[in-house]
Amino acid sequence: MIKSKQSGFTLLEVMVAMGICAVAGIAALQATGAHINHMSTIEQQTYAAWVAENQMVMARAKASGGKWNGKNSDNGDEEFAGHTWYWSQKVEKTADAEFVKLTIEVFEDERRENSVYDLTTFMHKGKK
Repeated sequence: MIKSKQSGFTLLEVMVAMGICAVAGIAALQATGAHINHMSTIEQQTYAAWVAENQMVMARAKASGGKWNGKNSDNGDEEFAGHTWYWSQKVEKTADAEFVKLTIEVFEDERRENSVYDLTTFMHKGKK
């Protein structure tokens, strides 16, 4: 009688290999999902930063023309990238009476509860 030597994987080895591949696949899907969520947050913060910078430029332009009111809690909204962004202006006194601290805060909701971005600068009060 001639015995033939069989080669290949046992059922147990195949199942272990499939289990390892399944765990690796799940980890890859979770990493991809986290990356997509992170990219969405970065995109939202980038748009909010642009809205804040636009409002800061408007305040600086008005201040240079002597028409900036420098009101605390001045607010408004801006349509940008297919979304309405809500902003609020906060003006604070500084140690130097000639300057104020200006912060523009950008929100994604009209109630201004969920702040996405804020931008701060110091501005000369301008002519009164």
